[in-house]
Amino acid sequence: MTPERRAFIVWLTASVVILGAFLFFVAIGFPGAKDSCVDSKPDNTCFCEKFVEAEIGTPGVRQPVNTWLNLYALGTSFIVAAFVYMSRKEYGSSGAPNVISSTSLIADLYIFAVLFLGLGSMWFHASLTKWGGIFDGLSMYIYASYLVFYSIRRFWDSDAFFWIGYGVTVVVFTVLHAIEVPSVILIILLVAAYVAIEVYTWIRTKKWAQGKLLTRFLWIAAVVSILLATLFWALSQTGAPMCDPTSKFQPHGWLWHPLAGLMAVLLYFYWRHAEDRSQFGIET
Repeated sequence: MTPERRAFIVWLTASVVILGAFLFFVAIGFPGAKDSCVDSKPDNTCFCEKFVEAEIGTPGVRQPVNTWLNLYALGTSFIVAAFVYMSRKEYGSSGAPNVISSTSLIADLYIFAVLFLGLGSMWFHASLTKWGGIFDGLSMYIYASYLVFYSIRRFWDSDAFFWIGYGVTVVVFTVLHAIEVPSVILIILLVAAYVAIEVYTWIRTKKWAQGKLLTRFLWIAAVVSILLATLFWALSQTGAPMCDPTSKFQPHGWLWHPLAGLMAVLLYFYWRHAEDRSQFGIET
């Protein structure tokens, strides 16, 4: 298996395994305790879309709009896989200006992270179970932890630190999620760490967002995408102005999920057009 083809094999294998397992549970029912959002009062906080509590654990999908629109991730992750493939064809085993364009498994991991960001969320909205929520959280921490440790990897040439730090962080944050530390707090911590590291590189190089018009545009566009996504996430909570439980237009599914996916693609292109440590002069 060549590194070029590996990008598509990662995408295809992960898609088949995750969706295959998901459809299996859709067919037989998701076992386990209900998520705490189901019993919250006075109204549930399960992201607005109406569901029948008595059906939790039975075959089928509890929140179809918020579930199935996560399939957007098949497209966003395929775009990343395609450009990883093209970069590897262009640069070969050496000469890539950054890790994300190289033959490193770190680039393949991003394909999976972008894919799982959407497909992992499906498990929660389909099941409304506690473990489905943990699976959803896992998908977020796999992605958000990547932001932190890839940004460090860009100026610190240590694959060992990346893999160990990344793996430990994902496990720790998922455990914290499982013991019901609010996911909003955990994500804010990871995003804040990412932004701090990004700003650090800009200060060291005296060039914000690499100092290129294209990279600046891509980074700003990614920030705007996630800010809009967060706005629609807040406005579509149960009881919020954009929440209509019976509507087929669920902003959480139609806007929050895809805009988060767009952010992931824009950050990939930002990194793809940026340069890593040896080019921007940060030595450790």
